[in-house]
Amino acid sequence: MKRVGKRMSTLKRWASIPGEIRRAVSGLSTRNLDLRGGSERWSIREYVHHLVEANLVASNSVLAALGKPGCVYDWSWVTPDARWMRRLGYDRAPIGTALELLEALCSHMAGVVHAAPGGMRRHVRLRDAPRARLRRRTVRQVLDDEVEHARHHLRDVADTRKTHARSRGSVGSM
Repeated sequence: MKRVGKRMSTLKRWASIPGEIRRAVSGLSTRNLDLRGGSERWSIREYVHHLVEANLVASNSVLAALGKPGCVYDWSWVTPDARWMRRLGYDRAPIGTALELLEALCSHMAGVVHAAPGGMRRHVRLRDAPRARLRRRTVRQVLDDEVEHARHHLRDVADTRKTHARSRGSVGSM
């Protein structure tokens, strides 16, 4: 029984990421989405797109783990830096459809993981940098990693909002 509870807890936390992002950007104008700050000095808009992208990639590694446990999943081609953001247009792209996609993806993947017998324990061997050693990650670990990743960048968004609100003297208007 504890295993089912832990599985649901992880799945629920992961599936809650889109709602947490929506809450983090609630009330922001299009202009405010372009405010920069946080650990990466990205715009709020770029943080949102980065989190959507990270969960797209993670969901593919989860599919790999469920469909062919133990296989190698190489995501070393993902290099989310300022140049990456510009090439993908994350500094200009609207966030609404990105969040809708993430909501649907999280809902779908949570159902797939829940339906797969022993799904949270299945694993994939990840390569996350060119020539890096493979890391064994279970589905539970991949999803927990994304929850922590989202928390980190949502703190960046909150810090960016606070910094710019203080400089403008208007906490409530953001």
